[in-house]
Amino acid sequence: MNRRSLVALPAGIAAFAASRALAQTQETTSVAHVSTKPLLKHSGTKAAYKIPKNAARQTRYLNSVTALLSLTAAQQATASAIFTNAAVTHASVKSSLKAARKAIKDAVTANDIGGIAQASTALGVLTGQSVANGANANAAFFQLLTSDQQIKLSQFQG
Repeated sequence: MNRRSLVALPAGIAAFAASRALAQTQETTSVAHVSTKPLLKHSGTKAAYKIPKNAARQTRYLNSVTALLSLTAAQQATASAIFTNAAVTHASVKSSLKAARKAIKDAVTANDIGGIAQASTALGVLTGQSVANGANANAAFFQLLTSDQQIKLSQFQG
């Protein structure tokens, strides 16, 4: 064997190993698995007020929470109602936030100091409403859980 074939040999082994690893990951992903990614987005400091904002995200989040906490059907239905109501409220606050941001932009363009102050105050109030809406939804969901489920969720959220 010459030097070139010795150098090519480890690269060939690495390519073979990589193809086997890829085949194994493709085989294991076909197993029914619930992702924890939606839960990770609702962990840490934002866990207190972050909510799933649309139906698809809500479904993924509830599936993940159900898998983690073993929610009953009644708990799932109640949680779905809680987060649906919160999402509807969030949508109305979001449109008001958009209008307040436009008002700030217009006030800055016009060099309107009073308008900037008024729009900034409105933006702060609306942001507070949005955070309170999410916090209230998460509080209602948390109270829905059993004490064991609450402990498990708290540990997961950090």
